Amino acid sequence: MKRGFVVPAAVALCLFLIAGCSAETPAGSAETTGAAQSAKTTGAAQTSEGASSDRALSAGASYESFVGDWSLKVSEDEELYRMTGLAVYYGATGIGIKEIKNNHVKGTVYSVSGAPGYRQANVDFEGDIADGKLKASYQDEGWLYSGDIELAFETDAITANITREKSDDTPLWGIPEGEFTFLRSIETETAALSDAENGRLASFLSAVTETMIQPFEEGGLTDGMIIDFVGLNLGMGSVDVSEFGDRVKSDVDIVFDESVMNTLSDRYFGIGVKQPKSTDIVGYGDGFYTVPALGGIMERPVVQILMEDKENEGVCYAIVDYMLETPEGAHLEYQHLIILQKKNDAFIIKSIKKVVSPIDFELFNAIS
Repeated sequence: MKRGFVVPAAVALCLFLIAGCSAETPAGSAETTGAAQSAKTTGAAQTSEGASSDRALSAGASYESFVGDWSLKVSEDEELYRMTGLAVYYGATGIGIKEIKNNHVKGTVYSVSGAPGYRQANVDFEGDIADGKLKASYQDEGWLYSGDIELAFETDAITANITREKSDDTPLWGIPEGEFTFLRSIETETAALSDAENGRLASFLSAVTETMIQPFEEGGLTDGMIIDFVGLNLGMGSVDVSEFGDRVKSDVDIVFDESVMNTLSDRYFGIGVKQPKSTDIVGYGDGFYTVPALGGIMERPVVQILMEDKENEGVCYAIVDYMLETPEGAHLEYQHLIILQKKNDAFIIKSIKKVVSPIDFELFNAIS
């Protein structure tokens, strides 16, 4: 798998040289995405009033922790847009805080369009934080416009109000203007998987199709979801149960004991069932679960990319296409972002999120 680039706070000038001065999009737009996602961020501008009060920093808080990169909060597929390893596809609009000393801030606001244009705007700002806010002026000498910026530093976000001076000439590109929220960028690095490693991961993730379990947030799994997940996989015969011997009995119904449930639950999610019970799909009684033997066509996972979180040890992000085989050929049913945690020599699944606008990996791999 080829490794994508990272767009740092001071966006590399080479992107500007690649882009030249092409004029595909009017200045002031919030376009930051790839060809498949060109309008995504236009709905992402967030009015900071009201929402910011819950995130306000306490009096006397230190601001040094804000040094680093912050990505524009977008209206869909937010985590993907924040991942630096995908900036080559989506583009990037963000704030880079270079330095904070004695509440004096030096930083950059940047905007790079996604593939294939890669137009880039980059403006520096500098000023002092007072009452949790910074006010500064900026000038874009490349695209010939200027304006003002006001940043509010909050517990887990930076909100920005960016304005632009009126001018007779409309620049062809630039940083966006309006009110926005910026969240900490997710620093990622693409993991190199051998064919064998990719195959093992795909086999593991074949158990978490939407037929077996619906997407869930971290900490959002319930006993009922886990019980149905294990029961459906055993009923469909999609999990190898040879290791369990006579603890799994197969006939018209599949019967298995609590130890099988807890082993598979821990293997996939790192947790067990707190309260054994029956669900609409799986029966339970006297320490045994029962599920009918099932059949059907299952989606086939294709692991498109695995990225490691550079700041959270053992956390990885898999983007997986789930393909359905039909007489006309295989087609994409859905794409998932699966957040994994390394556990010994394997992974457990922390969350599954459906990608609203699937990444075109043919394009991604061509430009990476």
